[in-house]
Amino acid sequence: MAAYLTDPEFVRPAGHVLALTLPPLSGRQILVLLGIGAVVAVILWLPVLGDRIVANLSRNAPKYAPRIFFAGLGLLVLGMVAGVQLLEVGGGCLIGALVLGAIADNY
Repeated sequence: MAAYLTDPEFVRPAGHVLALTLPPLSGRQILVLLGIGAVVAVILWLPVLGDRIVANLSRNAPKYAPRIFFAGLGLLVLGMVAGVQLLEVGGGCLIGALVLGAIADNY
């Protein structure tokens, strides 16, 4: 690359300043550069999206937490009475997710 840039054919005077011409890029190289740019943009965007989601959940948690708790408790009790393990697991998971969300929100 250094030999390419110092080749007199590629160093062209433009007024009083020397302008270097870049080597031609293939379509694949351009797509790779665009892909790398997209990946970097997504990586930089993820914390912003995470903050917005957490803020939205924290704002709405007091409104929906009692409903979720009683829905989970209802599923748990219904599963125990009816003998359907799937309802018990669903109710327990719903209450467990609510508790974990409350811990994460107040941590």
